[in-house]
Amino acid sequence: MIRFGACLAVAVIAAPLAGQQPAIYRAQPDTQFLMVINPYHMYWVRGTDTVSQPILEAQVETEVWRQVQGQLEVFDRVADLNTARTVKYDTFTVSPRGVIQPLKGRALGFTDDNDLVPHLPDRPLAPGTAWSDTVQTKSGGPAGDGLLSLARVYRVLRVFDSAGMHLTEVAATGTVHYRDSWWVDSAAGKLVSLDAIGPHREGFLLAARDGRLVSRWWSMNLVGRGVLPGPDGPDTVPAGLVSSQSESPISRDRARLLTRDLPGPDTTFTYNRGVVFVHTVQHDSTHVASGMARADGLVGTADAHYHHGSVVSFSATWTDTAATARRISISASHDSLRVTDVSHADTVLAPPTAWWGVADYAMGELLVPAFLAHASDTAAAPFAVYRPFARHWDTGTAKVRPLGEYLLASYRLGTDTASTYLLISRSGELLMGENSDPTGANRMPAEGTPKRAVLDAFLKTLQSR
Repeated sequence: MIRFGACLAVAVIAAPLAGQQPAIYRAQPDTQFLMVINPYHMYWVRGTDTVSQPILEAQVETEVWRQVQGQLEVFDRVADLNTARTVKYDTFTVSPRGVIQPLKGRALGFTDDNDLVPHLPDRPLAPGTAWSDTVQTKSGGPAGDGLLSLARVYRVLRVFDSAGMHLTEVAATGTVHYRDSWWVDSAAGKLVSLDAIGPHREGFLLAARDGRLVSRWWSMNLVGRGVLPGPDGPDTVPAGLVSSQSESPISRDRARLLTRDLPGPDTTFTYNRGVVFVHTVQHDSTHVASGMARADGLVGTADAHYHHGSVVSFSATWTDTAATARRISISASHDSLRVTDVSHADTVLAPPTAWWGVADYAMGELLVPAFLAHASDTAAAPFAVYRPFARHWDTGTAKVRPLGEYLLASYRLGTDTASTYLLISRSGELLMGENSDPTGANRMPAEGTPKRAVLDAFLKTLQSR
């Protein structure tokens, strides 16, 4: 899908085939679940420096199609697999040939899924059938009207049977013109803009007899000019956008797993020149459930049980844009850790005789029970952490010391060049982390939240001491 705009024209190039009917979209008896992956790289070149924003977006889209008075109505749910974990709902009316309009009469915008399905011609699809369309949307912006215009020529490559479906393969080529701008500091009048043109390639598979789009992909490489804020005012520089997208069906179970809720109400973020991870935690004296999501769609959820600070059982599920999930579980006895990992053979490990814990990188909350159990220690001691995802031990030293009404745990493991610090409440809440996976990152509640206010007040008191 390309979230561009409404189709302005559809011109059929090939002649109709006698005895066949034009392909149309139909209401579907089942809910459709789609994995959408969109890596893109927006860049500006200033002298010998390149200012760039390489991003990978992953989404799970859920579509419900039904027939309504000669038109199709599509309920669309898009769940972002990123640190925001946002979910967007929309409803469109779609003509049998794919012309899309949102309900309630509002205008189509850049962020709408206005290219939900390719437009189809008014004649049968057979090898060599060709048609064209132009998609164009305008949008406001601080530098003037934004524009997204896409002209395509489609051609049927082949018609074939596969896995019980009668499929039509279509390819398209075209040209994209993208112009947009946005504020980076509206109070200071600083904005960024991009105006670029380039080629577009696209392809899709259609189950024509069922009236169903099966899969779709596209790519574009746009070059042009853009504006960046500079020390002496705005700079106009070479700029561009390289982008691609794939859309493929997934099962209901996989869709639910990918979009599963992160456990617990306690939310913090890891920052390192922007948000790196979002974390959620739910805990009590013997149990920690936690979740972590990364901007590129990686999601980990873990559940651990403890006895006097030592892990008794641990389980984790990791998902990303790969086809299968990775599930890891650990059970502990007095002299062994049994590790079950769907990606590897079962392993039995001997836990260290000294202080140890189990936690993947960026999930320091799983070490909190181990630190609370050693809160009365007065000196640094040998410490080891088993990393289930990486399947290895990190060894080093750790220490816990009182810091006002909180505890400060610090540890340095493996090849770390600096210690990690975790600020922990005596009830077991991880309030803040420094150098907290990755190196140089800080983990804390979001600005404007009550927990951030508590943290800021404590840090201010600490500085005054």
